[in-house]
Amino acid sequence: MTYTTGVLDILVIEDHIGDYILIEEYLGEEHLDIKLTRAATFQEAKDKLVNTHNYKVVLLDLSLPDVENNETLVKNMVSLSTNIPIIVLTGFANKEFGVKTLSLGISDYLLKDELNAPQLAKSIFYSIERKNIDLKLSESERKYKALFDFSPYPMWVLDKHTLEFLKVNDAAIKLYGYSTNEFLSMTVRDLWVSEIKEEIQSIWQENYHEKFNTSVKHLKKDGSIIHVEILSNPIDFDGRAARITQIKDITGQKDAEQALKHSEKRFKALVQDASDLIMIMDFAGNLTYVSPSSKQMTGVSDIEMIKNNFFYYIHEEDLKSVKENMLKLHEKKRIKIPIYRIKTANNKWRYIETIITNLSEDPIVNGLVANSRDITEFIKQENKLIDSLKRYDIVAKATSDTITDYDVVNDKMYYNEGLESIFGYSKNDIENTGAWWNEKLHPEDRERVRSYSEDVKNAKSGNIQIEYRFRCADGSYKYVLDRSYLIKDEKTNTVRIIGAMQDITEIQNYIQTIEDHNSRLKDIAWTQSHVVRAPLARIMGLVDLIQSYPNIDEQSQLLKHINTSARELDDIIRNITRKTEDATLNPR
Repeated sequence: MTYTTGVLDILVIEDHIGDYILIEEYLGEEHLDIKLTRAATFQEAKDKLVNTHNYKVVLLDLSLPDVENNETLVKNMVSLSTNIPIIVLTGFANKEFGVKTLSLGISDYLLKDELNAPQLAKSIFYSIERKNIDLKLSESERKYKALFDFSPYPMWVLDKHTLEFLKVNDAAIKLYGYSTNEFLSMTVRDLWVSEIKEEIQSIWQENYHEKFNTSVKHLKKDGSIIHVEILSNPIDFDGRAARITQIKDITGQKDAEQALKHSEKRFKALVQDASDLIMIMDFAGNLTYVSPSSKQMTGVSDIEMIKNNFFYYIHEEDLKSVKENMLKLHEKKRIKIPIYRIKTANNKWRYIETIITNLSEDPIVNGLVANSRDITEFIKQENKLIDSLKRYDIVAKATSDTITDYDVVNDKMYYNEGLESIFGYSKNDIENTGAWWNEKLHPEDRERVRSYSEDVKNAKSGNIQIEYRFRCADGSYKYVLDRSYLIKDEKTNTVRIIGAMQDITEIQNYIQTIEDHNSRLKDIAWTQSHVVRAPLARIMGLVDLIQSYPNIDEQSQLLKHINTSARELDDIIRNITRKTEDATLNPR
């Protein structure tokens, strides 16, 4: 057997020169390139080992003059010869001690009397190779231990049969919150969530002798639950059947997946199930996505709509405006397109309001996102309102009445031009509050109007009709006939009062004139029925007396009385005539 890996540098610790020469001859027969160094004592060997570290092997004679105890010699040599194999050469055939030296770290134990060249060479070569293997194994174990202890992933070793923890690393301690001693008093079953214990036990048993990986939920010391992926391999651990397990905490991943699911649900609720029409397109109008709400809005399914260009559905009168607005997205992130019309499945038109966001640079979207809302009904109602306002404006201008609109909740009063034309107030004079209007009521009418209005409200009536006097800008008062309509909410509370103030001053004056005429006529009638009757009655009595007694002596005297009564009656008639003419020509 020949050593073929370079110079064989050997330290021979031998005090007997003859034995040293014999060893040299044996080695020369088996190896051409050999370098022997002799040390005759332990101290000499110690000095050489301390100063030189390139020996391939040490041959040790146990009979050295400076060491009496062989076991002590062996221990010291093993301590000095780190990573160098030691072969004991001795003349003592003590097998028990030979075995013991092997346990102390000696590579081989040879008897000098039985020694020969091939045996010595074989022992040297095997010892060197075995030492190299041991060194590699030690290095491997060191690296394994480092990988285990300092791995960022939690790891542990379990007894294959009982599932007891045999060893855990720092990452496992940090993740689960248990100390090393706590782990070593537990089994992995203590980490299993109760709802999946049977499932995990089944997986463990099915892969008893095999490598396996799975996802489970574990309990931490604080009671919180984490999601983990485990990778488990069977190993031999210090002579025990075991499993080494690596743990990966995927709680964050699970939470992210759950959040994504919720996000997808929200997307479905907001986009796919929403009433708004969502479309994704490029600047040329080519559609890449259309939400299912297209069917509800236009009667065209999303599958059919996406086959055509976006501009295909737009009314020709609105097309130019839509395209021009879309070009603004080259400079702006988001725009709002003014109201336009799109065609429905039955070739009718719906009014649409659209907001478009440019997400062309977003790799997920890669297009323009259009969010469109159907405002057809709003447009119809708006047109009706515009028509109504126009009619109101025409009526307000056509009537001579002052139109009022009182917001009860916010105490806001609005008027048409009648307040200026009828009562003389300028716009700067007018305050849009209920207090300003109340202050313009005649003091004698104010409480009556307030009381009547409250009575109407409490009676749940919808109409008010009342007359009062309203002060003009010049301080004079006009008579007003106020006809108002009360608008109530669902709780029958009055929220608005729409009214028309009609100027009835001339009518009121005419009525007053008639009443004055009636008063004068009553006075005339009373005069006719009472004052005229007295002298007329006297005349009639005197005439009757003369007719009944034609020969009465006082006839001349009677005629005198008749004449007096007649003149009195004439004065009364003249007075009545004068009053009648005065009432006719000078009405009050």
